[in-house]
Amino acid sequence: MSHDPLRERVGLLLDGEERFSSAVEEVRNPGRPQEVVGTFAVGDPAHIDAAVRQAAAVQKGWGGSDPADRAAALRRAAERIEEHAERLAVLASRESGSLIALCRWEATAAAQAFRNAADHLSAVSGYAEHGDAAIGDRVLVHRRPFGVVACIVPWNAPMILSANKLAAALATGNAVVMKPSPLAPLAASRLAQIVATCLPAGLVSVVGGGADVGEALLDHDLVRKVSFTGGGATARVIMARAARTLTPVHFELGGNDPALVLEDADLEAAARGIAAAAFRRGGQVCFAVKRVYVHQAVAAEFEDLLVAHLDGMRVGDALDETVTMGPLISRRQCEDIRAVAARARAVGREVVACGVPVGELADGHFHLPTVVLGAHHEDEVVGIEQFGPILPIVRSSSEAEMIRLANDSEYGLCSSIWSQDDERALAIAGRIEVGVTFVNRHEFSPQGSKWIPFGGVKQSGIGWENSPAGLGEFLQYHSIDSRSSAAASA
Repeated sequence: MSHDPLRERVGLLLDGEERFSSAVEEVRNPGRPQEVVGTFAVGDPAHIDAAVRQAAAVQKGWGGSDPADRAAALRRAAERIEEHAERLAVLASRESGSLIALCRWEATAAAQAFRNAADHLSAVSGYAEHGDAAIGDRVLVHRRPFGVVACIVPWNAPMILSANKLAAALATGNAVVMKPSPLAPLAASRLAQIVATCLPAGLVSVVGGGADVGEALLDHDLVRKVSFTGGGATARVIMARAARTLTPVHFELGGNDPALVLEDADLEAAARGIAAAAFRRGGQVCFAVKRVYVHQAVAAEFEDLLVAHLDGMRVGDALDETVTMGPLISRRQCEDIRAVAARARAVGREVVACGVPVGELADGHFHLPTVVLGAHHEDEVVGIEQFGPILPIVRSSSEAEMIRLANDSEYGLCSSIWSQDDERALAIAGRIEVGVTFVNRHEFSPQGSKWIPFGGVKQSGIGWENSPAGLGEFLQYHSIDSRSSAAASA
């Protein structure tokens, strides 16, 4: 591995070794675009073919190994990630613009993902047996790996999103060929390299690149499943491509998460929690709060509290420990959010920019945290997944209206209910059409991170991550229906 503290040089991971191709691309710091964080090697279809064939060959032994041995290897990988956590965190912060404190948490969470997968493995291993000994019938139901899994990961939380896929696929006996996002490939690639040192050579490969690399991976006849985290438009392309060979897909996609603030909510706690959940990573999180429905009886007070929290946010360099929101990933992302804000203003909404700039922001991809007051449910800013630091607030007249509007979306990833009546909040939570609903929070607890099947309904995904259900996504059933030879000859 390269250890240059200023510029990381990342190669392909093939057959357990880092290899460098003739083609490379630069990765720049979104807060200081003139700063090159590092370079990564760009692969081609030949690299994909070599990686997949090697993975298929190695997977046969790995898939047939004792689950306890696989769990032990995953726990060793978790320890290795923790040994490199600070270096990974700094690298991820520099290339993605996420706060250094958040990237430190992410490295720790990536290690925990491997431990969680090891812990869950016993729940999905072994045979279930049924039968009738009296007549010689015996049924065995077993789950076994697919083989080679293609994992395509995004840029916004590269370490934890890579770890979620790697840990589950590897725990269940699969091999992985991973394609990181060109926008933030460095920390994800380094993490995969660290994990690979604990595994048979070739079981994990990393090949970065563009559309030709992605197409070669999707089209390869030895790839048995595709796992993708990202946007719906890309998922449709992947799904259409995978349909050519009927390759199963696993998608964790976008969301337009509603937060419902009831008239009996603790408004200070709701404003604080929603501000954190909506503007974490600059709003570039699939399950960030992206629209708020607040009861009109308390709307004015809630809005004042929310704006006060956002006015306290410090926007600047992600490596500055005093900063509370860093840059967006690209200039295009900033321009898209500015355009959404301008269109909201043009239809008469009150668009309020908040926060305190820290340092020189002119050259970076920065956008202040912004709220849209007086928004209507039908507004563009409410209906889309903004994926940036802009949050519309819609005043609602009743609990029933909040539920109806929350469900009126093509997305269904997460939601949150804010109320001091716990039973009322739980009852409402059960009526929201999403994969996960939080109550008086909009983030996962440590137990939730381990046990909740994370995923969405509608256009927010296909399948689940985390928990035993997440491991199950990388297993297929094989059953044996047996009659004893004595019964068969009778």
